[in-house]
Amino acid sequence: MQRIRKGLYLLEAAGLSNCFLIEGSRGLTLFDTGHPLAAPRLAEEIENNGFALQDLDQIVISHAHCDHSGGAHGLLERRRVKVFAHPGDIPVIQGRERSRPRTLGLRLRRWLRRLKGPYQPIGFVVPVGQGDSLRSLPQWQVLHAPGHTPGSICLFQPAEKALLCGDALNNRAGRLALPPPSNCHDPAQARDSVRKLCALDLDVLGCGHGPVIRAGAGLKVRELVAAL
Repeated sequence: MQRIRKGLYLLEAAGLSNCFLIEGSRGLTLFDTGHPLAAPRLAEEIENNGFALQDLDQIVISHAHCDHSGGAHGLLERRRVKVFAHPGDIPVIQGRERSRPRTLGLRLRRWLRRLKGPYQPIGFVVPVGQGDSLRSLPQWQVLHAPGHTPGSICLFQPAEKALLCGDALNNRAGRLALPPPSNCHDPAQARDSVRKLCALDLDVLGCGHGPVIRAGAGLKVRELVAAL
């Protein structure tokens, strides 16, 4: 676990995708849950760093892709809490629909991941959207950033100038970028969403993949948008 800011932590047990733990007024919020096999390691990481899983109050899912939503079912078996996501992605999270990758290579990769750890859907998901706040995190705002998926969302904390953006942006190998068009539901919409995020006063940026940008994130996002 890495401390990013007061009350904001990066969980590292999920492997290739980032999950974030946020201390709130009523307990802990987990933003994203990793792949289907990540739940035991995430629970252990929380417990081993001075927190209790019983203090987990809610889960927020940035988008429906399995490497971000897959661990939710296993965590709910350990601690029953509300799960929040955007209505645009809830049918996939609940297993009523399937997202279909745009390329054969991505479809094959997703099929292989499902063989290793089949996705288990979530029965009840609470819808949230642009401008909503969450009861445990009144100082954080939900931002809708569609494109990677129809219901991709971010969490923004204006006082700390911190943004958790899921896969609206990625920072793989320390290079800030948009998700590849081949891995986007709507590539043009994904670019438009990043242009809107560019207007935020940012210092800290936690992407779904890659290192956290701990300072100067706004400048890096503006430089990226200028090059689009």
